[in-house]
Amino acid sequence: MPVLDYPISKKDWDNEAGARNGVSTEREERLAADAGPWQPVIQIITDFQRLEDDWDDSGAKAPSRELLDSAIALACAFCKTGMEPPSRVVPGVTGTVLLEWQFPDGTYGEVEIVRPFYAEVMMIQPGRPPKHWTLPTDG
Repeated sequence: MPVLDYPISKKDWDNEAGARNGVSTEREERLAADAGPWQPVIQIITDFQRLEDDWDDSGAKAPSRELLDSAIALACAFCKTGMEPPSRVVPGVTGTVLLEWQFPDGTYGEVEIVRPFYAEVMMIQPGRPPKHWTLPTDG
């Protein structure tokens, strides 16, 4: 059964961010290359740095560098748990980053990094009520 509710503590998320604090684009590329199956996810998030406000020609806000750094740190924290990489990674129109999972059994999961070090999570499994929680899991 697919699950997304891996606990991510504030400490784990902070540790990943601290490990990459102030890294250069070259180091980010190396980090992405070392991320195994999460490599494409980290690369996509890194590429969001090129977005500018109104990137969709409908007024969408570009994610801030601080939010993108936080999203990459969260991806690294998820990678260390052994969590499967998302099916899709997209920028949100309000300056967020969304990680989406679509599983063969019809389960859909979403992690939306809405501000640095804070994400909203949703998981919908067939025949069950939707589940919602936030990250980090320890407040």
